[in-house]
Amino acid sequence: MKKSIRTLLLVIVALAVAIPLMIFYNLQKEDAPILQGGLEYNIPFAGELALDVYHPTQQVYEKNPVLIHFHGGAWITGSKESVNNARFNGAFNQLRDQGYSIVSPNYTLAELGKSPFPACIEDAITAVKWVQDHAEEYHFDLTNVGIMGESAGGHIALMTAFEGQYSDRLTQPVQLRYVVDVYGPTDLFELYQAQIPMMDSVNTMTASMPISFRECLNINQYLFGFDPADSLEVAEAFANTFSPIFKADPADPPVLMIHGDADRVVPISQSYLLQEVLDSLSHPYEFHVLEGIDHAFAGQTDQQKADIQEWISAFVLSQYYKTDLAKK
Repeated sequence: MKKSIRTLLLVIVALAVAIPLMIFYNLQKEDAPILQGGLEYNIPFAGELALDVYHPTQQVYEKNPVLIHFHGGAWITGSKESVNNARFNGAFNQLRDQGYSIVSPNYTLAELGKSPFPACIEDAITAVKWVQDHAEEYHFDLTNVGIMGESAGGHIALMTAFEGQYSDRLTQPVQLRYVVDVYGPTDLFELYQAQIPMMDSVNTMTASMPISFRECLNINQYLFGFDPADSLEVAEAFANTFSPIFKADPADPPVLMIHGDADRVVPISQSYLLQEVLDSLSHPYEFHVLEGIDHAFAGQTDQQKADIQEWISAFVLSQYYKTDLAKK
């Protein structure tokens, strides 16, 4: 018995040592931003929510341009630390070398029966306001602020840039220069309808399980705060209120879209819908389609990964240079 306990304790100690080492190795291997340059961690900005500030690794400007990044996770999970998940590390590191600050906030996530909307969007606006209010302290350039997000974070970034009703909260001249949308949903009701066959299959498989367990698997109840199948009319009105394609305006900042054409979570049709709207408004944008690539860039080649980093960094830098030339 004592030998078994001793063995178990040794295994626990070994795991306690090995897991952090593995995490550190992976972060180092991928050149994670958290290991590059200065970082201020867990700064409160909205109640219990916090954000991180990744300082420039090279001081290029007197005031630092800012990129605010919103994490993914289907509005249900995810965290600000995912800025180190390796999908965009090359772009983030290059931008920091070019004098940019990266701000990564958390935001309100969904709970069963409690939709994350509009709280998550209001949190994003509050994060922009935090940048505004702390510009002098952190040497932020309020004329060069951009936002970016992937998946649910892409949706939040678009809504933050497109939603004019929150602009009165920005009392100083924060100028959102661009939006980077990486496979973000743009029409929530269309996305819901596309997922109905999948959810029907899930419901069939879980029909014999306890109702509490089945409710935990019903993503739509988390997002809507109610079962949208009970009233499609109400669900559509709710979804449209928080769908970027209905908020776009010619005065909004330029958009970069990146999406895989084999995405099974957020179909590429979501980006095509936004493209149609932007075309109708003669709105400036770039759109890059990755052939054969699934959600979260699953299946990407080394060349495709390199292309993604270049698309993001080149787009962001080009918006600064446009602004800089305009000043002159």
